[in-house]
Amino acid sequence: MMSRRPLHLAHVSDTDPPEVEVIDSYDKAYGFVEVAMELWRLAGRNDRATAIHDVIVSRVDYEPSRLERAQIHELRDLLDGLEQALVGTLTDEEHLLSAAKVEELRGHAKTLDLSDTFGSLARDPRYAVQEALVYVDHLRTIADEALAAGASILFD
Repeated sequence: MMSRRPLHLAHVSDTDPPEVEVIDSYDKAYGFVEVAMELWRLAGRNDRATAIHDVIVSRVDYEPSRLERAQIHELRDLLDGLEQALVGTLTDEEHLLSAAKVEELRGHAKTLDLSDTFGSLARDPRYAVQEALVYVDHLRTIADEALAAGASILFD
């Protein structure tokens, strides 16, 4: 299951203590980072997943915990190529999982929704990666908005 922690775009002053002006907040968006890392792992690219993790944890000790311009660029760059890496290693060209791959992933994929139902509605878990890629696109958008605004990305 994806984390439900938010991410915030904010301007952070260089004063001690820093003053924070939140520009925008994105509920559950920290989970988007987790989705990207899991997709890279499932595509056989643990190096990319680890690099994303390293970017995030490199800034946890800052007050407030945040990614600044260089780390946002690095995160954004680490998302590039993810969709292509999934084709053939995990999904078909339309980013659909095979029924066999769905069964293989059940029980150990943490962020993909591989359930057969959504509430009382039936759903097809073969679309789980397509759905997950929407979160990755949202993460790209958050990074792009932060860069355009000259803002940091804060995590709770």
